[in-house]
Amino acid sequence: MNNITQTNPKDYSVVSFHNATDFTFTPEMGCMYDGRAINGLTGSICINAGETITLPYHIGHRLATNLAKIVMVRGAIGTPQLDAMGQPIVKSIWDETALENLKNSFLTELYSEAKPATMSETDKLMAKVEEYKQMVDTLIKKDEVIPIVEVKNLDTTGSTTYLDKAEVIAELTKRNIKFDARKNKAELEKLIV
Repeated sequence: MNNITQTNPKDYSVVSFHNATDFTFTPEMGCMYDGRAINGLTGSICINAGETITLPYHIGHRLATNLAKIVMVRGAIGTPQLDAMGQPIVKSIWDETALENLKNSFLTELYSEAKPATMSETDKLMAKVEEYKQMVDTLIKKDEVIPIVEVKNLDTTGSTTYLDKAEVIAELTKRNIKFDARKNKAELEKLIV
């Protein structure tokens, strides 16, 4: 139960993502993270040309990678190059170094947020216990004393009904009535009447 959640050192980094292209970056092009579209400054589901937004590291890097791929694909479209035999030359659209360089041109690391202390699952659960306790304490004022009331129900005949065998024994003892403690509650109640 004391498993410690491992985190990536970049989980708390914040980046600035700049769409330095001349076109709008849409969800169809990859302006999304984990299947969710990212809104630009205007609130529309896209990042317009020239827009700069602040994002968590992982989202910024995903968007920058997707935008770099779109730019490289658009740059590759055109008249194919032919070899000496007149056949088209097949080459990759990008290499990893070129992709990484273009991706990084869209990003600026801004800062890192304070990293919370690593907590075990037990520590997280105990923190929840404390949170719930504080919630209850705010609902019930600490200085307000809730009285404990002895509950004895009266049935329709007006006689007292005892909640358990211990109450019956206490009543018999109080009245100095002799009894056999091995008997059940109903038999002991008959002695009180």
